Amino acid sequence: MDILSLLGLFLSVVFAALAWRRTRGLPEASVIRWLVPLFVVAAVPLGIFAWWGQYTPAGRRAFDEMDGLYPLAAGVLTLLLTATAALVGIWARRQAGR
Repeated sequence: MDILSLLGLFLSVVFAALAWRRTRGLPEASVIRWLVPLFVVAAVPLGIFAWWGQYTPAGRRAFDEMDGLYPLAAGVLTLLLTATAALVGIWARRQAGR
């Protein structure tokens, strides 16, 4: 389970970087230009919370047994938000004709 969580956090970072790179070339007036960074900025605190809740002693004490699902769900939501940002960035770049 720990390896899957670490893989999810690593993929979140990769997706966030991919999303940022894909939206750099879009026109300034594009809604996607601010929507994708908003997804990534929303994912950052969730990722920090997931890391804290799963990998620090204080987090494991605060979220023991079934409460441990909260940090796990935050990690999954982080991955979903960054993956969505990356896919929207790729889609917008293709629509722009590049």
